Amino acid sequence: MNIFDEALGVLKSKVQVRKLFHDMHAEDLQRVIGRIEAIYEEKVMAQMEVEEEQARKKEALDAVVKQMKELGLSLGDIKELSEEKSSGGRKGKTRQRYLFRYEAIDGSSVDWEGATTGRIPADFSDYLERTGKDRKACIVSEI
Repeated sequence: MNIFDEALGVLKSKVQVRKLFHDMHAEDLQRVIGRIEAIYEEKVMAQMEVEEEQARKKEALDAVVKQMKELGLSLGDIKELSEEKSSGGRKGKTRQRYLFRYEAIDGSSVDWEGATTGRIPADFSDYLERTGKDRKACIVSEI
């Protein structure tokens, strides 16, 4: 148990507090009580500020909900809009994707979807090295 837990245990019990302060002069005790009351008032004021802020936010939310109802909107509409904006999973410019066609080592024709930059399958890389072609030369169509 740490010192703060012990101090709280003492301060929560009237008998323990009486034992703690039995040798203290009344004026000193009054100063301690004044400091504790000041701390209590600070706590009460902080709690009131938090409650006022929560009430202000609730009023603002109620006003927004009322306006949404007047316009015929729902939270689902907002969710759909945010999903449209966030779809893609990438930030920045989207890559153009293409359908590439190349011949595998066994002679079969293989179609692969990808971009003109980035990683490619190993057998496509082998095909490009064997034929000396550029990746763009293997584009069949744009996706």
